[in-house]
Amino acid sequence: MKITNIKTSEDKYNVYFVTFEPNWLERLFGVKPREERFKDTGSTYTFGGGHVYYDIEGYQLDNGSYIGKTIDAFRRKW
Repeated sequence: MKITNIKTSEDKYNVYFVTFEPNWLERLFGVKPREERFKDTGSTYTFGGGHVYYDIEGYQLDNGSYIGKTIDAFRRKW
């Protein structure tokens, strides 16, 4: 799955909506596009410097996760 779109929530602070699109092989097996929500806690990792993100179920993304790196890059864009 690749990340195609990231948008922020209008009413909630630090909530990101990430859209995932399947690649050609996943589409061949019937995987559908999906959107997931992630919340930024405002704190950073000790090693690596990225922000800490949680999904809707409360699980923390790993340090160096490609989702976290992509959200960080989205936040830094201007």
